[in-house]
Amino acid sequence: MKDQIDLSKMQSIPVVGASGQLRLHRYWKEPDGDMWDEIWKNTNAVDYWYSARAGKLEADYERLFMKYLLPFRPNLEAVKILEAGCGVGQVAVALRARGFDCYGLDYAEKTIKLLNKQFPDYPFHKGDIRNLPYADASFDAYISLGVIEHFVEGQDVMLQEAARIIKPGGYIFISVPALNGYRKLKCRMGRYKDEASAPFFESCLSVEELYSLCISAGFKPIEHSYQNTVMTFAQETLIRPLYYLIEDIRYVRGIIDRFLRLILPKSWFGHMVMVVAQRTHDKIKP
Repeated sequence: MKDQIDLSKMQSIPVVGASGQLRLHRYWKEPDGDMWDEIWKNTNAVDYWYSARAGKLEADYERLFMKYLLPFRPNLEAVKILEAGCGVGQVAVALRARGFDCYGLDYAEKTIKLLNKQFPDYPFHKGDIRNLPYADASFDAYISLGVIEHFVEGQDVMLQEAARIIKPGGYIFISVPALNGYRKLKCRMGRYKDEASAPFFESCLSVEELYSLCISAGFKPIEHSYQNTVMTFAQETLIRPLYYLIEDIRYVRGIIDRFLRLILPKSWFGHMVMVVAQRTHDKIKP
């Protein structure tokens, strides 16, 4: 299957965000609930669920989740996690298979109904990450993978709401498209557009801005990790026309992708960046 999200088809514009830091805005489709329902409808969720029921996580996620969540509580059942923006729920299902008490929340209504049907005993809820339907300090950890960037602004509010429901000492795992080295270079060289005609879709944020947002919300950043170098390289460089030829050939693409992951520098081509931060008792001044 061809990639449903193709960065080469988006209009990209460098902007200065509310915090005064450089961002890269992408314009493509309006990322509302209906759009995500359509994306998830065309996703092979059955394959995702098959792996998730066995507790399988992507390697980049597994390393960070297990590093901080396993030692967090001696009794795994006591570790209560929210995945905010859970999509088809494979991360929440995999974490539950490993013994964690993981909840999933998304505002794609049809997708949540599907999850409730497939996993009637699992806590999948429809909701907005800007106004979470949970009590203060009711979770030990918060996971949000590629969600907060789909709003033009208000990331500070989303992280403050995350901080509200996390117990002091708990963890947040938050990932966004990265303003990586390659994208920064294109900004400096003036290789992006000055205006767009399509609806806003997402922002690429720098690690520095993500750290600053976390600190302002009351988190202490611990580490960050760049992920998915292949996506930036295959969809945003001059190699894009060649990659189209193998994009739908599963085994050939798998071999090429594994090779690219070995050789590409992550800070330059990592499409996503994840920050791990710990909830403090009080807000930290930036």
